[in-house]
Amino acid sequence: MAGFWETYAKLSAPPMYELSEADPEQIKGMGRTMLDSATIVGLGGEIEAGVRAPFSDKTFQEIDSEINQEQAAYKENYPAEYMASSILGAGPTIAVGAPAAVTRIIGTGLAKNVGASTVLGGLGGFFSGTGEGETTEDRVQSGKEDVLPFAAGSGVVTAAMMGAMKAAPPVIRFFGNMANKVMGR
Repeated sequence: MAGFWETYAKLSAPPMYELSEADPEQIKGMGRTMLDSATIVGLGGEIEAGVRAPFSDKTFQEIDSEINQEQAAYKENYPAEYMASSILGAGPTIAVGAPAAVTRIIGTGLAKNVGASTVLGGLGGFFSGTGEGETTEDRVQSGKEDVLPFAAGSGVVTAAMMGAMKAAPPVIRFFGNMANKVMGR
């Protein structure tokens, strides 16, 4: 029986992907998922369809439908890669724009920021979900399913970011003072 630390190391180590022998559909799915996530509201398929439509004999709707079907299959066949691609796509967009925009618009109050980000996260979840379905009913249902996780996630992340922003100056001063004492200054 493996010990705690061996199991912990095994479960916490990120998987190492060798993509040189990956299925082309897997690579395409990863790229599409990252583009979807980078737009925050899941418009990657629509962007791709808009770019491909003028050079194809298919309509925008046909291409978009094809992309949505391929993405649904990718999500089902490669769930770990789908999640990793989603995080990789959304991470830079969120990390760069969200904190500055939210604090400039709302201010520095924790309750206001958490409340606003929860509402915006719910709206983003709804809009993101509406990009996943084929019919209007499917799109609305997907949107409804994504509201709660996005809203809760946005609120928690904002609360953590606001706490880190408030904690940063004292923590930096603490380590600076500690370094000065160690160095004898």
